[in-house]
Amino acid sequence: MAHLERDRRVPARAEDVMRVLSLLVTTVAIATLLGTAASGFGAQAAPRTAAAVSTQASAPSTPTTVALLDSVRPVIERAVVAGDWPMLDRAVARLRTASASAAGRNDPWVYYDLAYALHRRASGAIAEKSRDAKPLVEEAIRAAARATILGADEHARALEGALNGQYAAVGGALAPMRFGPRALSLLDQAVAAAPNDARVALLNGITRVNAPRAFGGGPARAEAELRRAIRLYASDRNATPLPTWGRADAHIWLGLALQAQDKKVEARAEFQRALAISPGHRWVTNQLLPALDRAK
Repeated sequence: MAHLERDRRVPARAEDVMRVLSLLVTTVAIATLLGTAASGFGAQAAPRTAAAVSTQASAPSTPTTVALLDSVRPVIERAVVAGDWPMLDRAVARLRTASASAAGRNDPWVYYDLAYALHRRASGAIAEKSRDAKPLVEEAIRAAARATILGADEHARALEGALNGQYAAVGGALAPMRFGPRALSLLDQAVAAAPNDARVALLNGITRVNAPRAFGGGPARAEAELRRAIRLYASDRNATPLPTWGRADAHIWLGLALQAQDKKVEARAEFQRALAISPGHRWVTNQLLPALDRAK
């Protein structure tokens, strides 16, 4: 996923997360033997997931919440493209307010969009090694879990999986053992339930870039999944309240997966395709393409 990095090194979010997720090569095997991959290990507290949130009846989106989502979603995407933190913070604030309102408190897509906006915001905080990253990811996981309970289903489950991958990087010493396997499990569930959903495939591909090869990750596996996501976007016709983001992100992350395999010409082509979708994308223009040039 494209993020709001400022002067960030390639492969950006992948670089920050991979350092921690690489511990999974040994810790997942230990966790499996001890039966702790799903339930956790030690006393570390985990953010609540869908299974830990009280079930409430799903409510359909109302004209009020549809209007909100139609208003706030373009703001989120403009903030991502421009790298505009205050703009994104305002979008997050609006969604927090909506989630506490009578119209929004039982709307799954209000919580989905809150989790998504927080995911974007947390990515930048992780890149800057900010202490804000951990509480942002925790809040996002809670929002995604509630969205799942309220009816956003595989859309929210895939986002929760990606967020668990983020939490593996910021949650503490035992986080890779607990949240790395959880991320892959949630994404496997989402893909099985929605094999033709472009954003589920995208989030799965992004997370696989950072996951160890021994557990189904690595750039080659990610490349295949990201190419599948791009094919699915070609026929994607989602409209509010369903999520509509991610077309440029699929090309950006495919570029990163290709670059990690030393396929620089192909990577450049994908970054250019992303710019054709989102002209002036700051991460691509300021970081990814210049870093690719330096790598020659």
